[in-house]
Amino acid sequence: MSMTKLNEKVFSSEIVNLDEMIPNDHFLRVITEHFDWNFVYDEVEKLYSKVGRKSIDPIVLIKIHVLKFLFNEDSLRKTYESLNYNMLYKWFIGYDINQKTPNHSTYSQNYRRKFCKLEKDLLQTVFDKVIDLLVEWNCLDMTAVYIDSTHTKAYANKKKNHKETVKIEAKKYQKELDLEIALKGLQDEDLTDEEYLEEVERIVKCNEEVNTEEVIGEKEIIVSDVDKDAGMLYKSDKEKMFGYNTSVICENNNYILTVDTNGSNVHDSISFYQSFENLVNHFNIKDTKYFVGDAAYLTSHICKTIIDLEMIPAFLYTRKKYRKGYFKKYEFVYDEYNNIYICPNEKDLIPTGSITKDGYMIYKSCEKDCSNCPFKEQCTKGKCKQVLRHVWEEYKEMTNDYRHHDDVKEIYRQRPQHIERVFADGKMKYGLRKTYFRTKKRVHRELTLLYACMNLKKFALHHYA
Repeated sequence: MSMTKLNEKVFSSEIVNLDEMIPNDHFLRVITEHFDWNFVYDEVEKLYSKVGRKSIDPIVLIKIHVLKFLFNEDSLRKTYESLNYNMLYKWFIGYDINQKTPNHSTYSQNYRRKFCKLEKDLLQTVFDKVIDLLVEWNCLDMTAVYIDSTHTKAYANKKKNHKETVKIEAKKYQKELDLEIALKGLQDEDLTDEEYLEEVERIVKCNEEVNTEEVIGEKEIIVSDVDKDAGMLYKSDKEKMFGYNTSVICENNNYILTVDTNGSNVHDSISFYQSFENLVNHFNIKDTKYFVGDAAYLTSHICKTIIDLEMIPAFLYTRKKYRKGYFKKYEFVYDEYNNIYICPNEKDLIPTGSITKDGYMIYKSCEKDCSNCPFKEQCTKGKCKQVLRHVWEEYKEMTNDYRHHDDVKEIYRQRPQHIERVFADGKMKYGLRKTYFRTKKRVHRELTLLYACMNLKKFALHHYA
């Protein structure tokens, strides 16, 4: 076969139909056909004047931002630069080949001057509309939902920081816990049924009227000089960075249902509540049977919250670290009928009747039993042994019992295929590893659109492409 050499290119004019250049099965064409963007006009209409110079179409601005995530562009500025020569981009935003594209600053200025004045964030509205599309096409399988969080590197130098003393907020369920503690205290009192009901009614009424303290203490944290909302994340003893922690709930088809953003110094068990509230408020969970998470969510109140809604918590169990050579707590058997603990020497630990402010009941052994016990060196250094039991401990015990069921084992084994796959795709294909925005509000806005784009692309590729 002889070698072919191209002659020097002589450019000529051609008549081109841009729409014919786009393949019929391309995911952008599928998104254009099935997702109606006209809701943007309704959202921003009140921000524009009826007279004056014509503005750039707000749908165009949103679509350009969507392109940034769909094609994992490094920045929004680079996406605007790509618009000048990328025919696919131009077709998606509805521009002709020779039509001049907007400047990269147009979007940011519109958001700063106009879109930020909306009652509900515009990018959150985009996310909600994508969810509506998934519901309309029956794409969601809510039999099991999966929760986890991942870290996104903040746009902040880890060396530029200072220490600050901040307030510790009370637990979200503190009022519920106070009520439970008060009701548990009634069990030790000698009351008739009528007196007991009167006391219960009085306690419930008082609990509703009393405002729980919102601040319970102070602590010192490391704060970034350039982004105060970012939290310090310690990846190892030597490696650390400022970042944001995104808590996400997805379903069996890997569609993201809720997104919540906090600093990386916020624990998963705290960020759970906002994510779970969003799930319950925006979705019908009556058909949801399993709620799957890792060991970070294995707390008494989280287990209670899930079980009370008739879902089965499928959480990973990790044993607590105990002192070497000493008995573990699980070696003390709890007798539910008599409300006592039985130690390895078959002696009773009796409840003292006192409950700590964190909701732990204290069970205490007899000093005489401990002094004559052959296992004392393996049990305690004090005169007697104490064991703590939370007022909602039975919910955690139920959760630990569920994990031995075959169906729960199978559901938990599927967790890496769902929530962890979502994070892997987000970091490899959509730019979830880091953000170039600062403040929690702006980062949350960007990450919300990122997950909305993941849902849109998955919808196009898996169902209709």
